[in-house]
Amino acid sequence: MAKLILSGSVGANANNNPADVVSVRDRLLELGYERVAHCKTGKESDMILTIKLIQSMIKGSGKIDKGDGKISLHGETHRWLAAQNAPKWVRIWGGGGLGWSSTKDYAESNGGWATSWLLERLNTAGAMYRAAALFTVNDAPPLWVRECSPQKAGKNPSGHKSHETGLDVDIRLPLLPPHTNEWFQLRAHNYTKLFHFEAAKVQCQMIKKHMDTKYIFFNDPRFIKDLKLTTHEANHSEHYHIRIRPPVRIDGVYM
Repeated sequence: MAKLILSGSVGANANNNPADVVSVRDRLLELGYERVAHCKTGKESDMILTIKLIQSMIKGSGKIDKGDGKISLHGETHRWLAAQNAPKWVRIWGGGGLGWSSTKDYAESNGGWATSWLLERLNTAGAMYRAAALFTVNDAPPLWVRECSPQKAGKNPSGHKSHETGLDVDIRLPLLPPHTNEWFQLRAHNYTKLFHFEAAKVQCQMIKKHMDTKYIFFNDPRFIKDLKLTTHEANHSEHYHIRIRPPVRIDGVYM
């Protein structure tokens, strides 16, 4: 059973009892947030940033812009850190599962990490896509996952406006053989010649059905107007951009 027992608040403008700080640090390390390994007082910038990261995740934000960096006793942040489905920080880069695979054509430190919530939903959507495509799509490539979030979370140096909290992922478009395993910026004639429309349709259907998305950005008008699967956003003509919603919390022991 997941648990986090505290006697007071931890973080910015908090009680920061030494035993509580150690408990929070150890719980965060257990969940994969290695940047807090050196923290001892609860007032360190890395501790406060990581608390704000968790607070932004549970609010469903793609940026670290929610919360006050303080774990209040028995408050929402405390309960989430003690939850059975607390968000772990996991490596996506070079990984994969049934129906999906991460490309390696980007820097791991710049986009190779995500929440366990996102990984779990990629696994579900990928498997369901694989099953659906088996009987309906010829030569169906996997979901090609690219950038998620930086290894330490926070600002993404590649120019993404979000991708800070492990809730966002870019998925490149599926291509027709013999280009299935290649990466193209699909523009002009390449868009119609190389784009695997049928595979993309099933991918977006499974993503929308099984990933509990806040949105799917992809600018092909057929997917927006006809299929009603995606939403228009500038600079999203060559890939899908997905943001998931946080799950319902399954409480652990926090009192």
